[in-house]
Amino acid sequence: MKQFGCTIMKVMLTTVAFLMDFGIVSEEIINYVTDSGSNVLRMILRILYSVEDKGILNIVLAVVVFAVYKYAPSFRQLKTGDKILGVLMALTCLFGRAFDEFGSTAVLAASASQIAKTVIAASGYILFFPRCVCVVKDLVSGEIYKHNEMLNRSFDINDPARYRRMVWLLLIVIWGIWAVAYYPGMFTGDTEDIIYMAYNYHTGIADTVQLISQDVQMVDHHSVLYTLILGFFVKMGRGMLGSENLGMFVYTVLQLIFTAWVLAYSLYKLKIYNVSPGMRNIILLFFAFFPWIPKYAVRAAKDTMFADFLMLYLLLVMDMVEEHSDKIRMDQVVRGVVYAVLIFLLRKNGIYVVILSLPFLLMMNKKWIKPVFFMLVLIFLAKFVYSDIILPKAQIPDGSISAALSIPLQQTSRYLKYYGGEVTEEEKAAIDAVADYEELSTTYWADRSDWAKAAWRKEALSDDIKNYFTVWGKMFLKHPLTYVAATANNYYGYFYPVVIDMHEFERANSGGIASVNSEGYFNFKEADNKVSAALRYLCMIYDSVLMKIPVINLICTSAVYVWLLIFTWVHSIVKKDKRLLMLVIPMLMLMLTILAGPCNGNIYHRFTYPIAMCVPVIAGYGLRLKKEEEHS
Repeated sequence: MKQFGCTIMKVMLTTVAFLMDFGIVSEEIINYVTDSGSNVLRMILRILYSVEDKGILNIVLAVVVFAVYKYAPSFRQLKTGDKILGVLMALTCLFGRAFDEFGSTAVLAASASQIAKTVIAASGYILFFPRCVCVVKDLVSGEIYKHNEMLNRSFDINDPARYRRMVWLLLIVIWGIWAVAYYPGMFTGDTEDIIYMAYNYHTGIADTVQLISQDVQMVDHHSVLYTLILGFFVKMGRGMLGSENLGMFVYTVLQLIFTAWVLAYSLYKLKIYNVSPGMRNIILLFFAFFPWIPKYAVRAAKDTMFADFLMLYLLLVMDMVEEHSDKIRMDQVVRGVVYAVLIFLLRKNGIYVVILSLPFLLMMNKKWIKPVFFMLVLIFLAKFVYSDIILPKAQIPDGSISAALSIPLQQTSRYLKYYGGEVTEEEKAAIDAVADYEELSTTYWADRSDWAKAAWRKEALSDDIKNYFTVWGKMFLKHPLTYVAATANNYYGYFYPVVIDMHEFERANSGGIASVNSEGYFNFKEADNKVSAALRYLCMIYDSVLMKIPVINLICTSAVYVWLLIFTWVHSIVKKDKRLLMLVIPMLMLMLTILAGPCNGNIYHRFTYPIAMCVPVIAGYGLRLKKEEEHS
C-alpha cells in the first residue's frame, strides 16, 4: 500500500510537470484570487495557476505516466545507461521548452515562484524519463519484442531477390501519388539559384564571394555536381521535349526510382542479416507513407541524392563487418571511394562523415589498415583534385567562408542585441571589418543564423578575421552565457521535439517556382489538372493529420530521429555490438556537421532528412536476430 501511494505521488508530480506553463502568472490574476499580502500564499497560487487544465487529456496523460511507473523498476534499480539517457532527456525537455516558448532560459529563474516551478518540472522529468527509456528499450529489444508473434510472423517473401523487387515496386507505386500531385517536381528555395547557375545566370550567391571571372557565375556554394545534373535535365527538356517542365519531371521520376531502389536494397540487406519481418515491415511503412521520404524523392534538392549515397555507403560498411574477413575486397574499396566522393560532391561537409568514421573500422579488424589507409588516400586525392585543380581551372570560386562561421557570427549577433551598449568603438570596428555591424546587431534571429551569415563582408582579409576572433573571445569572457544561449537557441530543436510544419514543403514549392520564373527566363508551373490538384489537397490533409495527432506527430520532429540515433549508439555500446557501432559512427559525424550548420531542427528538415532516412535501417540492424533466435 505504501509503495502504491509513492507511485501515485510520483504520477501526480510528473503529470503536473508536463502540464506546467513556464509563463509568469500576472499580478492581476493573483489579486483577483486573493488580496492577501502573504508571499508564500501568492507563490503557491502562482504555481497552481501555472498548471494547465486540458480536460480529459490530463487523465490520459496520468494513465500513461502511471503505466510507465508501474512497469519500470525503481530509479535505483535502473541501469546506469538508462539513468544517464533519461536525465539528459529530462534536461533537454526542461531547457528546450524554455527556448521554444520564450527564446531564453532566464524565465526559469525569473522569481522565487518561477524557480519553484522549475524545480517541480525538473523533478517530474527526472523521475519519469529514465524509466521511460527503460520501458522503450524493453518494448523494442527486450522480452516484449521477442515474444510478439505479430512482429515475428509478419508478411514476408522467402526469396531475398524477389523481396527486394517487390519492395522497390511498392515504393514506386505509392510514391507515384506524390509525383503526380507535385508535377513536375517539388522546388525549394535553393532551386532558383541552382537552375540559374546551370545556365550561368547571375544569382545572389555570386554576390557573397569574389568571383574569379565575371564570365562564370557558378559558385561552389550549392553542389556543382548537382547543379550540372539538374541543369542537364532542364536543358534537355527545353531542347528535346520542348518544355522545362517535362525535363524536370524526367529528373523527378528517375530520382524517385533510384531512391526507391536504394531503400528497397536497404531492406533487402536487413533481410539478409536476419532482421525480423515485422521490424522490416515497420521500416517499410515508414518509408512508404511518412511524407518526408516521398516528398524528398520528388524534390529538386541535393539532399535526396546525398542521403541515397550515404545509405549505400552505410550498407557497404554493413557488408564489410558481416563478412568476417581479414581483407576488404577491392570492389568494396572502389565502391567505398566512389560513394565517399559522391557524398562530398553533393554536400561539402559530407567528407567529414567518411574520413572521420573510416579509421574506426580498424576496431573490427586491425588487418584492414592497408585498405582503409588506401581508401583515405584516394578520397583525399579526389578532394584535392576537385577543390584545387578542377574548380580553379573552371574558374568556379568556393562558397563564402561565412557558412563555416555561422556559430560565432550568431553568438556575436545575440551579444550585440542584448549588450550592444557595452561594445567599444575599437570592438565595433573589428566586427564591422568582417560583417556589417548594423545588420548583425538588428537582424538577430534566434532559430537561424542565415541572417548573421548574410552580414558577412566578402572582402574581409585574414587579419580582419583574426582581429574579429580576438574581440569575439573578449566578449565571451564578459558574457559567456549569452554565447551558450545563442548556440542552444539555434540547435535545441534537434533534441527537444518541436513539430515541423509539414506544409512548408508546399510553400517552398510554390515560392521556388515563382522565384525561378521571376526574371522571365523560365516558365515552370504546377500541374493544374483535376487529378493533381485533388491529390495535392489530399496530401495537405494527410500532413495536417500527422502534425496534429498527439504522439504520432513526434515523427514530424527532428528530435525523435536524433534520439533514436543516440539510443542506437548506447545500445551498440551496452550490447558490445561493434558491427552496429560501425554504422552509428558515420551518423554521429553527420550529426556533428549538422550542429555546426545555420538552422534549428524545428525549422529546416533538410538537414535532418538523411538521419530520418538512414537511422531506422541502422536501428533495425541493431535488433537483428542471432542465428539461434532465428531458428528457435
